[in-house]
Amino acid sequence: MHLPGSCPARVLAAFCLLLLSAGRVAAQSGAAAETAAGTAAASPGARSHAAAPQLHAAPAAGEVHLDGRLDAAAWAAAVPAALATQRDPDEGRPPTERTEVRMLVGDGALWIGARMYDREPARLVRRLARRDDQPAGDRLVIRLDARHDHLTAFLFAVYPAGNKDDAAVGADGNEDYSWDPVWDVATQVDSLGWTAEVRIPLSQLRFNPAADAWGLQLQRFLPRRQEEDVFAFTPKNDNEGVNRYGHLTGMQGLPRVRRLEVTPYASARAEYAPADVGDPFHSGHDYFGSAGGDLRWGVTSDLTLDATVNPDFGQVEIDPAVVNLSAFETFLPEKRPFFVEGADLFNFGQVRTFNNFGTPVTFFSRRIGRPPQLDLGVYGGAFSDAPAQTTITAAAKLTGKTRGGWSIAALDAVTPEETGRFVPDGTDPAGGADAVRRAPVEPLTNYFVGRVSRELRQGNTTVGALVTAVNRDLADTALAARLRASAYLGGLDFNHSWGDRNWAFDGFVAVTRLAGSPEAIARAQRSSARYFDRPDATHLAYDPTRTTLGGYASQVAVTKLGGGHWGGNLALSAKSPGYETNDVGFAQSVGRRGIATDIHYQENRPNRLFRNFILGFLTGNDWNYDGNKTTTYVGNVFNFRLRNFWSVNSSWFYNFAAYDDQLTRGGPLARLPDRRELNFSLSSPDRGGLTVGLNGFVNWNGAGGWGNNLGVRATVQPAPNVRLSVEPSFTRFHNVSQYVDAVDDPLATATFGRRTVFATLDQRELALDTRLDWTFTPKLSLQLYVQPLVSQGRYADFKEFRAPRTFAFDVYGRDRGTIAHDAEARTYAIDPDGAGPAAPFTIDDPTFDLRSLRANVVFRWEYRPGSTLFLVWQQSRTDDPGLADFRLGRDLGGIFAGAAHNVLAVKLTYWLGL
Repeated sequence: MHLPGSCPARVLAAFCLLLLSAGRVAAQSGAAAETAAGTAAASPGARSHAAAPQLHAAPAAGEVHLDGRLDAAAWAAAVPAALATQRDPDEGRPPTERTEVRMLVGDGALWIGARMYDREPARLVRRLARRDDQPAGDRLVIRLDARHDHLTAFLFAVYPAGNKDDAAVGADGNEDYSWDPVWDVATQVDSLGWTAEVRIPLSQLRFNPAADAWGLQLQRFLPRRQEEDVFAFTPKNDNEGVNRYGHLTGMQGLPRVRRLEVTPYASARAEYAPADVGDPFHSGHDYFGSAGGDLRWGVTSDLTLDATVNPDFGQVEIDPAVVNLSAFETFLPEKRPFFVEGADLFNFGQVRTFNNFGTPVTFFSRRIGRPPQLDLGVYGGAFSDAPAQTTITAAAKLTGKTRGGWSIAALDAVTPEETGRFVPDGTDPAGGADAVRRAPVEPLTNYFVGRVSRELRQGNTTVGALVTAVNRDLADTALAARLRASAYLGGLDFNHSWGDRNWAFDGFVAVTRLAGSPEAIARAQRSSARYFDRPDATHLAYDPTRTTLGGYASQVAVTKLGGGHWGGNLALSAKSPGYETNDVGFAQSVGRRGIATDIHYQENRPNRLFRNFILGFLTGNDWNYDGNKTTTYVGNVFNFRLRNFWSVNSSWFYNFAAYDDQLTRGGPLARLPDRRELNFSLSSPDRGGLTVGLNGFVNWNGAGGWGNNLGVRATVQPAPNVRLSVEPSFTRFHNVSQYVDAVDDPLATATFGRRTVFATLDQRELALDTRLDWTFTPKLSLQLYVQPLVSQGRYADFKEFRAPRTFAFDVYGRDRGTIAHDAEARTYAIDPDGAGPAAPFTIDDPTFDLRSLRANVVFRWEYRPGSTLFLVWQQSRTDDPGLADFRLGRDLGGIFAGAAHNVLAVKLTYWLGL
């Protein structure tokens, strides 16, 4: 089926009619909003924003001691507000325990005093944890829409033991816990329950000085009853968001605050690892030191500049080990604070759907300061030394939101040229400096990301733009042959809501352009994302002389987010073959046009069996630009919560037979068999000291391939300040079409002069992720992470892809030619036609037996507000003994056989608020 054909055209026409109808509804709702002068658009679940609950912040008069006792005279002048409604477990009913909250404003700060009554204070779940760990204990959450834009907010959470969380809530609802403002809290537990006293400096908030009120939401959680009480109630069937908050009044006349913060740092690192005999670069014990600093300056009351000089971007938490046998890069999340904080401000193309073909990652900050991209192996050499990461000379970002509704986010970073050292083959390393050569491994590069958006209709409509640019200095010919000289992206996006934000119409369009040497652009054309050199493609043209490459991506969707039991979406998407974002973004597959749908029914009121459930039906279809259908699936999702608060989630998908233009990795199109998949998970409520869960999947296809996984999660809290989590998982795959290698042979005319070798892979993998969190005080903690991993892959039935548009193979030694294994050299010698004219070839034995251990220990002490001392120990071990079988006890015990690479690090930061 071809996308330009009749069926997709009819779907597109129906979609356009739906959009026209949506536009009429939007226009009507917009007119209603204007007529009501700020009232939310009419819908069955809508309520007047002016009728939202209010809490008045009284002027702070007199001294307030932050001790959690609420006995200062100033609190008597503040009128308390109550949390009047349950959201869980008995929606709409009064809370089982009373909560009163007071607020004061003055002396450059917002003060919050809260009394959480509890008739059984001995049953309080008092869990002590490090900042932002979000333990499932009793807690009070304060959400402040300080800009009063009805879109974004700041979150502050406090617990009876005195620990705290904080986050920035983005317009998409995501909570960014990397945001770490400087604020204080004190708590007390007494015979009436518990109290909290909070001081938030106004300098830590971005607010509108002209506004006389802020948005406010208060939430209290009682884990022993799984109860959530709220200040501003939104029915579960409606779309909950910042626009449904109540009001914090008394905020008029606040002084304009322009903050200046400086945080210098110093760090030292020692690495201990075995060194090869004669290696002139590594002694087995290497030492490094660094110093730098961060600056945060409130340029205006709306805009903040964050800058860093020679930042220490060493990761405190180690990345997990991964076995990747695909042609695609593994996505690893960002963990560096400078890039993590405020990352949502750069989000682009956020289409609110329940089912689509993915959201574009146009800014993937791990590209900045990445490992050098040129391997010194291209120069040969017995020994080499290159930086593990590219240095970041300086980086700065300007972010903020104006009172006119404009949001601004811009980031610029510079990484210098990095060089590596090597000893050329045949050179005596003992020759000293004369034997050592230097070569660049990463060029001088500038990265820029700029994002701007404008809010309309009280935040119900947003339009925005994004620009990214990467420019490299490629004077070195080896770098110029591998890397693009420049990479640019420009895009526009929009989000439109109506019906009290229960309906959404979202979309985006983006274009990209690469420029560079013919060799670099040829590499981009041959990448696993597009395979322009695929021989039977009709809409692709591989040109090794090109010096530019361009493309586009777009998506549009209509979604019913809430406002009743029924919800769903219809989404259209397209990514042209030349679309490329991997210089500062992340993308795996392009050259697709797709249609995705969802329809689901949800029930949030308890019945005899469930507290709530959702049942959904999903479909997806996409085509490549030759018109070959590459995906067709149907599936359903059934998630429910039992009366005892246990959660059960399951999904089932059936993928119809389709075509795959990536299976042969640049070879001809292949046919994929049909495939079925079942996913499931089970988890207990977190009421006390033990939480357990179970998850897994089972899949199989029409060609005899299959896979299954089973994982267990157990978290035990033997003491209020100690938590141990263990997550063992075991995975097995039987893949009858695992890619091995490709060999050019002009006699292989049926497959366009190329023999593509596959095999049957049997893989077993055992992982045992373990975490221990020991919190001594809210500012002093120790975390341990250990990941033993055993992964074994056995290859058999080496075979050759037989013909395009099939899933047919000829097994060597049975259907075609001969194959011989050299166990000592770990190679296979293959003669495709036995005594025939085809040239024999040799491939490496891909069998593997990986034993890996990664461990990470972090001691963290916030010795004064905003200032932290880190002590870190990391160890990694890797070994591949090449064993022929999988034995649990032997292989787990063998993870210590590999040589240990140890890292000891210390980092000290000192915060100065000026």
